[in-house]
Amino acid sequence: MADFEKARKIINEADAILITAGNGFASLDGFDMLDEASFKIQYPDLVEKYNFKTIGDALDKRLSNWDEQWSIWRRFIDNYSINYQASSMMQNLKTLLKGKEYFIATSYYIHAFENAGFDSKKIFNIFGDWTTMACSSGINHGLKSDLQIYGVPKCEICNSEMEIHMPLTAHFYPDTDANTRLRIFITNNESRKVAVLGLGVDELSPQLLEPITHLVSQFESWHYISADLCITDLPQDVAKRSIAAESNSESLLEGLIS
Repeated sequence: MADFEKARKIINEADAILITAGNGFASLDGFDMLDEASFKIQYPDLVEKYNFKTIGDALDKRLSNWDEQWSIWRRFIDNYSINYQASSMMQNLKTLLKGKEYFIATSYYIHAFENAGFDSKKIFNIFGDWTTMACSSGINHGLKSDLQIYGVPKCEICNSEMEIHMPLTAHFYPDTDANTRLRIFITNNESRKVAVLGLGVDELSPQLLEPITHLVSQFESWHYISADLCITDLPQDVAKRSIAAESNSESLLEGLIS
């Protein structure tokens, strides 16, 4: 269990906080892309017509008809992004970061952190963001918001259909600007006190775990606080400067702000 007193001390003394938020965080915030039971209730027509099992399954399968494809994407975007309501857990994270220098690296792709009021310049959506779209031609013609788009959007440059900007598409390219901002944050804080907060990140989130714990290993003034892992799950040199709650993001954040 987490030593909340020690964890709060690390947070309070930190010059900056690096948040990594994975699928476990998203699920507790109300978005579980692998929830079959809820999907059957909310989207019975998609189950019947396409045999989709979950949101993740629906996103992974491409349809040949662009009208149908965008109709499905639009429903998800409307339900989870346009109508997003921040959970108490998300509000607790905002409270924790108030007045702090921070950066968020996340695989949570529904625009939740932006919708919750976090600075978009301090967020790196490593798996894209389905509220943005890119040209399906495979040529990088830039990203556009799809929040106000209904019907099948077309590229303003080549008139190809646009597709949501996520790795499930054939032409995904990382957000190099956000990646650069993350690297600048890391470089600027190499020798400062940094608290890395792993929320909903475990062995199933290698993109948010292994590179980050490597950073903690490199920089002696950095500490790692994990919501989900046991201390034995971490590299030995990192574990010495880590706190593992062995619980979940909701419980950890409640403990940190109490």
